[in-house]
Amino acid sequence: MVGQMLRGERPITEKTVAKAEELPGSADWFSRPASTALASTVTSLTPAPKPGENAVHVPLLANAGSMGDGQDEMHDDVLIGSIALSPDWITRRLRITRFQDLRFIHAYGDSMSDTFEDGDILLVDTGAKDPSGADGVYVLEAAHRVFIKRVTERFGGSFEVTSDNQKVKAVDILDGNSQIQVRGRVVWCWNGKKI
Repeated sequence: MVGQMLRGERPITEKTVAKAEELPGSADWFSRPASTALASTVTSLTPAPKPGENAVHVPLLANAGSMGDGQDEMHDDVLIGSIALSPDWITRRLRITRFQDLRFIHAYGDSMSDTFEDGDILLVDTGAKDPSGADGVYVLEAAHRVFIKRVTERFGGSFEVTSDNQKVKAVDILDGNSQIQVRGRVVWCWNGKKI
């Protein structure tokens, strides 16, 4: 019945509006056309910018990170395109340093499965280079190779680097003696999972 009213197939009476106003929350959604109500809901959930809205154009790099033995390091960022994101969506959904620090990279391997799968595109905040107090998944560079691993701070100040895949669960402890560079923190995976 409500669907019929929203589609204009059934009249919205004063009695119906009065009943809607008695319900908790805002009843103004009821008086808007269905397309407007649906559009406002959908656009708040999608990373794509609304028509006419300013967009954040995030570079899509040819660079990749390995979820396994490591991907050979590319010495320069190689731009192959960009993906437009809604600044409103970024602000509400993600914790980032700055819009201009965002990059998309490809992930290959299975050591981070089920969190990420082989071929996923990851959104990386390249401004987040210090995992202190910010456990999460990071892009790491070591021995001229790029890795994607979970980094957790331990009580003594060292960091534990692990894979999420229980079949290949590897644990390394970083205590400052290893030559590892943090390239950024993964904040979103283009498979719809928030990180």
